[in-house]
Formats: sequence, structure tokens, C-alpha cells
Amino acid sequence: MTDREAELQAACGVAEGGLRLVAKRLVARKTRDLPYLDLDGLTFAQRAAGEPHVWPRAWIVSGRALDHPTTVKRLAAWRQSFRDIGERRCGVATGYAPDGTEVVAAIALDALADLAALPIRARTGMWLAIDATMLVPATGARVVVLGPSGEPHGVPTSFENGHVRARFAPDRPGQLTVQVVADVPTGPRPVLEAQLFADVSPPTTTPNLAAPGEDAGKGAGTKPDALTRMIVAMRQAEGLPSLARDARLDAVAVAHARRMMESHQVGHDIGDGDPAQRLENAGLRTREAGENVAHAQSVELAHRALYASPSHRANLLRREFDRVGVAVLDDPDGSVWVAEVFTTELE
Repeated sequence: MTDREAELQAACGVAEGGLRLVAKRLVARKTRDLPYLDLDGLTFAQRAAGEPHVWPRAWIVSGRALDHPTTVKRLAAWRQSFRDIGERRCGVATGYAPDGTEVVAAIALDALADLAALPIRARTGMWLAIDATMLVPATGARVVVLGPSGEPHGVPTSFENGHVRARFAPDRPGQLTVQVVADVPTGPRPVLEAQLFADVSPPTTTPNLAAPGEDAGKGAGTKPDALTRMIVAMRQAEGLPSLARDARLDAVAVAHARRMMESHQVGHDIGDGDPAQRLENAGLRTREAGENVAHAQSVELAHRALYASPSHRANLLRREFDRVGVAVLDDPDGSVWVAEVFTTELE
């Protein structure tokens, strides 16, 4: 790392080797005039590098004779534009295009936990150990495993003094996603994710990660209507009963999405209570409830991210749920804040 890169790294956050590899990939693509990586591409690059943290953000700037102090200040300002409850991790890289254009890229995220090394390739029946350490206070944690389709399944997990441990063996060939979900101050949320390939080779290019139902929202009059169509189509693809849209649940979802957008945090409790409390405060009673939340660049990408997450897919595909409320709020920066509330029949 050059002195200039070291100064940029210091302005961004604690160095993370896997994130620096992703930043280098961004620089390489920019110097070859290739399209930017979208969130799927960033996540694919992270997992290929063995980097297990979630919700990365990318920053890139280029130009002839960039003023270094100004670039450092711009990077530091970007770093301060988002926050979470974890430890800021970052990877920075620089490079030059053939015409002399300088490129600076950074990948940053807030790590809520760390994961001990896990192999990317495995065999069916091979026992694998999950060993994670929380970096923020947590009251519990669990490990869930997700295949290419269908519902996720939990594996026996122990949680003690901030350490999460579990063992499992792939029961069939294919790609698996392993996720650690922890109960943190903002509610249960994914904190770590790893991909495993049992008896198959990992892909060398970003695969098509579109979620079932993703195209169903085209032509919808509003973004909430588009998201509802995607959820309905997804459940149809999995052979599950449809969900009835409920205006009362919409109101609960909208209030929480607005709370997330105003605080610029994704979570199930942003000072407004957990989902059960918020339903009760709205005068709604139900036997069971679930909630999905996301912040993404589009409704389609939010839907895709939720399907790719084992804990969120469990809500989307839970057979017992029969009602849904959705919210999609537009952020001034062009992104969207999404909340989905699922229940059984309301009283």
C-alpha cells in the first residue's frame, strides 16, 4: 500500500483485506471502462474473496490529476454519510487508466460480527463448523442455511458470551448460503453471510441472481403495488397460498419505513418498538407476525436481497402467513426504504 493509499484508508476506516480486493476489482473495471458493479456484483466479489460481512457500500472517483487532500476529504465525508451500530471496516484501492486518469475506489461497511475462516468448497456430508464473534451487544443468535430455492432451515446453534457456534453438513450438492442472524439492539438481523459450494465448482462470473417474481412488478402503478406483485408471484412459484394485502398492515409498514429513512438505519426496532409492539400499538392482534426490512437502490433489488437472505426468505415463504402490508419510501438520494409486515389472520 502506498502512502497515498494509506492516507485514504485511514480516512475510510479499519482496513479489511477482503474489502480491499473488492476495491481493487472496482478500480480494474473502471480503468478498462467497464460498467460499475451493482450490489449483486459487489456481494459476489465479497464472497469470492471470503469476506462475510453484509450490506457493503461502494464509492469511486476518477479524474486527471486528482487533488489528493480533496479526495481524502471527500472520502471522509462519504464515510460519515451512513452509520450503523458496528465497527467500520473499509478497503481502498487506487489505479490509473491507460490515458493517465486516476481512479480511487472504496468499499465500506459496519461489521457487527466476525467469522472464523470457512472453506468455500465442501463435500456433501462433510461437517463444517461455524464460529463467529459478536462485535456489538447481542442477546442471542442463530445460524440458518439456504439452498438455491425453497425455505431456509436452522441448524443447532450455541450462543455464549458473544460467541456463536454451530455445525452442519451439506445434505445435497449445490450452492448454499450460511447466515448468522443475531438479536442486536435494533432487532434480529443478518450479521454474517458465507457461500459454500458442495460438490460443485464456484462460478467464475457473477451469476443471474434475480429472485422469483422479480419481473412481476413491471407495469404496476406504484412501487408498493409492484413489490406486492413480486411477493405474490414468488409464493406462486413456490406453490404457496397467496397473501391478502391489508391497508392496516400497510400503515404499520409505512411508519416503520419512514422511521428507518429518517434515522438512516435498517432494523426492526429503531426506537419505535419491535414488530409485535408496533402491531399492538396499532390495535392489531395476530397469532404470528414477521417483518422484512431493506434499503436498496430499487424495489427490484430490495426484493432480490430479501429473497437471498435466509431469515427474510423464511418470512416470504412461510405458509402460515395470509396477510401482508408493504411500504416503499423514496429517499432523496434515489434509493428506497422497504418494509414488509406479514401476519396470520388479524383480530
